[in-house]
Amino acid sequence: MGRPKTCDETLAARAREELAKNKELRVGIRLQAIVSSAEQPISTVADVMGVGRDTVWRWIKRFREDGVEGLVDRPKGHNPPKLNEDELAKIAEWLKQGRNRDGEKVHWTLARLRDEVRGRFGKKVGKTPLWFMVRKMGFRQKVPRPTHAKADPAAQEDFKKNFRKSGGVSIKKQQRRVFL
Repeated sequence: MGRPKTCDETLAARAREELAKNKELRVGIRLQAIVSSAEQPISTVADVMGVGRDTVWRWIKRFREDGVEGLVDRPKGHNPPKLNEDELAKIAEWLKQGRNRDGEKVHWTLARLRDEVRGRFGKKVGKTPLWFMVRKMGFRQKVPRPTHAKADPAAQEDFKKNFRKSGGVSIKKQQRRVFL
């Protein structure tokens, strides 16, 4: 009986896990892919590596420009915040007091707050990051109650007065009580 021609799936899964853990192995594998691409077509190398052709080309380009350092994974993540803790505390103080940096009473909007941050700290912050920052501080935007386009303020006021006089019971319920 001869040797098996393939590796079982459990062994391959274990090897993938080890490869994911060991960052240095990735650089060696990428170097091997570059060496193999000199002898084999890039599409064949990409198929063997389990990546796309563009990825192998990217590895070649990065190795050509930056050497081995170019093959190391670059850090991923979000951009660091533009405002530090002291500046955020100052903004929170402005929002709590409802006053700007000069002490004038202000109804804050995102546009006004953005302009104030640019004027005070000299940092340009977009509306969306500023909105997320304000929400993270625990503040909410003040929104007026919705009103209907065809609403009659006089009729509404009259309804409120009559409703209070009836002790909180609607006119129709009062009429029903009389007839029952």
